[in-house]
Amino acid sequence: EEEFDASYGRSGSAHGPGSASRPTPAPAPKPPRFHEQERRPHMLEVELEELELFPEADHEHLRPGWFESLKYFISLHPHSEHHDDIPLPRDAPRATVEGEYLVSQTQLPKHPGVQVGASMKSGALASDKSMVGEGRRPINQHPVVTFREQMALTKEMLDTNMVAYVWGRKASITSESVTLIGRALAPLHEFEFQRRSTTWGVSDVVEGHQVAEMRLRYHVSTTPGPVQLPKLADSMRTEVTVKWEPPESDHGAPILGYKVAFLLENPRPGSNEGPSWFTLCECTKSTNPVYVVANLAGNTTYTLDIAAVNKVGPGDGCEFQVSTAPVEPDPPSKPWVDEAYRIRMRKLVGGTTFNQWHGMGPGEKQATWVDMGSVGSRMCEEEEDPSVYNAWVGPLEATSCEYRFQIIALNKAGESKGSELSDAQYT
Repeated sequence: EEEFDASYGRSGSAHGPGSASRPTPAPAPKPPRFHEQERRPHMLEVELEELELFPEADHEHLRPGWFESLKYFISLHPHSEHHDDIPLPRDAPRATVEGEYLVSQTQLPKHPGVQVGASMKSGALASDKSMVGEGRRPINQHPVVTFREQMALTKEMLDTNMVAYVWGRKASITSESVTLIGRALAPLHEFEFQRRSTTWGVSDVVEGHQVAEMRLRYHVSTTPGPVQLPKLADSMRTEVTVKWEPPESDHGAPILGYKVAFLLENPRPGSNEGPSWFTLCECTKSTNPVYVVANLAGNTTYTLDIAAVNKVGPGDGCEFQVSTAPVEPDPPSKPWVDEAYRIRMRKLVGGTTFNQWHGMGPGEKQATWVDMGSVGSRMCEEEEDPSVYNAWVGPLEATSCEYRFQIIALNKAGESKGSELSDAQYT
């Protein structure tokens, strides 16, 4: 156990400088150091064990009559002021206020069932210094208030210290009074005192002498750090699979899952709204660092944001871009033929080459479709209209024949649907 000086919040002895020092246990894994006044959610968790009351805590006005009860409770208040500047509460807190302070249940004090020290029986060795030291209080003789209570408080910013106030509540059927017994103070930024049982010296708020000892465990955690090494694992036309590595630190609380969001460039077409984030999943059901984003458009780039989630909330985001696989081009526009039987077609954005077809025979019912092959290498763009392609078809039939042309665009993803048939041309 570590003991804290109630006035300054530093590690020391609750019984004075003459007590023996205790070995420091092996340190637990340490999260990244706390940033002073960092604006991110922090969770303070406290396991309140017990309060041992010294005779100095026995105020005359707290002694209950036969018709009254005396109980004790503790309130815990995060503060960032210097310990000399921390104000005393104006009123006794009645219940926990989220984001501000914690209040325990009220409990009755009990005397320990085993008496040791000054009440030793005559058979015990009076020279046994391990049981009663010179100038030390007899151990296990004071009333003890047992709490065994777990509490948690979330703050938007981690304060420097935690102040514990000990209160006595004397009540009857018709009245009650609450008295501040003392206070203790401990640092919240020093990880070495967290996650193990600690003993706090509780001092009188006026005269400064010790009135009680309080035993508890506490620790602070915050949201996780950013995920590492995000990458595109697989890309299809309508979905992508992304993978990443967990954060380097969970910042004091295990990872529960991951939050996944993507950026909508135009949330509402026709409106003046700018890009906004759309959350796909608040927290994945698994901690496996992989996610499939479906219902996407082909040949499109998306910005994703992945954040690890623990019980405090989602951590730092990690933004990266992914692209879906290419899709076949849209059909070209309807081609037309000029006097020289030159096929003209509109250029399709994303298309690389075109196929042209022509009908053979006296009429559409007897027409035979013949693939003329890719003519992309024989196309040229007219200078006056670079969005128009030209292609020359020949040789044509020597006898009378009707021709209709259809254009199909090609890219690496495949073929488009055929364009609308051109108007009939005759030889």
